[in-house]
Amino acid sequence: MPLQDFELPLPENIQAADQTPTIVVAVLTCQRNHTLEKLLIEFAQTKNLPGARTILLVVDNDKNATARPIVDRYRDQIPELRYVVEQTPGIPVARNRALDEAWSLEADVMCFIDDDEYPDQEWLVKLIQKWQQTGANLVGGPVCVAPPCPTVGRWQKFINRSLAARQQRKNRAAAHSIDPRGPTIVTNNWLCDMNWLQQTDVRFNERLLVTGGSDTDFYRAAIDQGCKTAWCPDAVVYESIEPNRLSLRYQFWRGQSQSITHFHLKNQPFTPLFAAATTLNAIMRFLLGCLLLVLPIFGVASLVMSVRSMGWAVGRIKGLFGF
Repeated sequence: MPLQDFELPLPENIQAADQTPTIVVAVLTCQRNHTLEKLLIEFAQTKNLPGARTILLVVDNDKNATARPIVDRYRDQIPELRYVVEQTPGIPVARNRALDEAWSLEADVMCFIDDDEYPDQEWLVKLIQKWQQTGANLVGGPVCVAPPCPTVGRWQKFINRSLAARQQRKNRAAAHSIDPRGPTIVTNNWLCDMNWLQQTDVRFNERLLVTGGSDTDFYRAAIDQGCKTAWCPDAVVYESIEPNRLSLRYQFWRGQSQSITHFHLKNQPFTPLFAAATTLNAIMRFLLGCLLLVLPIFGVASLVMSVRSMGWAVGRIKGLFGF
């Protein structure tokens, strides 16, 4: 069915007159011009909902505005391309700046995509259609691992394959989640209804400048405000893994870092019973990671799953000691 002939019922929170929404797609960047350029190239080919106004907003979190020349190069290819510099460093600060810019542009919805990702051509259409069909306040979609740079070595290509297989498992689990809220929606593939957001005034927590996890914190705060969520498995973005991240050392560190962040986001009271349970859980997780390294029952995904699991276990113990 042609897209121009496809009509969808509007959710209750949208007035009938607003059938062609204003969409702001925000990307935060900081000194990653090579991946940002790939995103701009692919976004120029992305399909748009007929009649909708789509604005691509680049928020440069580098006070030296190093992304400006790259953005200027694509202004002819992307009709509505905006560029702003957020001089205060920190991802949650830049995310909140994107929200403020979207409000100033009178956006109906705002999407986030990372600067090391690029969208499928149908990404935006699928995401907006899911929002219109469900009336959800927050919509998320899957991330797939893109093929590696051809110049990387065989070992790095194998790690990329392992990451891709691991991500495919996560995407299948998200698509078939039995949790009525679905998977946690984070800003690597994210749509938010701006009318709902203005009513609730949920923001990204700027105290999480260094630790990360402000998008997970946002999701939890949104759920507490009665946020209705939806998952769109067809709205796909692709992540380009940088060569310096295609190592087991980095994957171990990544698992450790995420574990520490999530540990502190839980804000659970520290008691002897909690400490004992966390320690036991970490030991079991580490041993299972070691076992998976010897018995790769999940195929090529097992390598990264094993190393991430061991990193997660170490991160939990570090979290207990205040790291």
